[in-house]
Amino acid sequence: MRYLALLVLLVGCEHHVAEAEADPVDSFQPTAFTVQVSGHGRPVILIPGLASPGAVWDGTVAHLATTGHETHVLTLAGFAGQPRIAGPLAAATREELAHYIRAHALDHPVIIGHSMGGMIAYWLAETDPDLVGPTIVVDAGAALTDGPSAGAGARAMWANADDATYTQQIHDVFGSMTAKPERLAPLLPAMAASDRTALGDAIAEQFAVDLRPELAHIHAPVLLVLADGGLAAGLREQTAPIPDRTVVVVPGAKHFVMIDAPDELDRAIDGFLAAHR
Repeated sequence: MRYLALLVLLVGCEHHVAEAEADPVDSFQPTAFTVQVSGHGRPVILIPGLASPGAVWDGTVAHLATTGHETHVLTLAGFAGQPRIAGPLAAATREELAHYIRAHALDHPVIIGHSMGGMIAYWLAETDPDLVGPTIVVDAGAALTDGPSAGAGARAMWANADDATYTQQIHDVFGSMTAKPERLAPLLPAMAASDRTALGDAIAEQFAVDLRPELAHIHAPVLLVLADGGLAAGLREQTAPIPDRTVVVVPGAKHFVMIDAPDELDRAIDGFLAAHR
């Protein structure tokens, strides 16, 4: 009888273990961003910038699909029609993105971030250096050097605008950040659907965060792809402490490099990832 009872107990334990193994490792659902997953192969996470929808990466995603990559494209909370969250958005995105990578068992995913998304990419590589793979930052530094007081003014400009003014600000400000405004134009309605409070808060947060002191702690190789303009030298100097850093300046491109020079960006990404398999 004791043997029979022991056998029943062991079978029951094996049944529960099998059920546990069949369940997802982690049912984590992020609140700081939504994700669109496509393709198969080496995982790549793409983080858009301020107010931008994940669709800003459509051309890059289409290219990566031809080179054996699975893409995870984020749209951040409060941007492009997504509901905003309470609290600092970049900090929440960094924390939840680390959780997302672990929950989905992504093995050292490639991280690609533009503008605010690039700042988040630096931050994630600093705080979780053994979690991420090669990191590609498109036209972003590790700090906005004007300081928190400038952030307060920028927050007020966006958060306090009436509907007509806000829409015009979106078109004027972001439209000036591309050398190919006709290519960015289809994305502007989605950008104008961003929550103005979330937008203002996110700008203020970027002015308040300084990632420069921890850049030397980044283990991943970093590719910095810069627009061809007056900020390039400062961004190059600011990120010099990163131990393994490659810098590419794209001639003729403004801030939205993926819009202005998609072929050049694709070539830079391909070469960098081929060198860091």
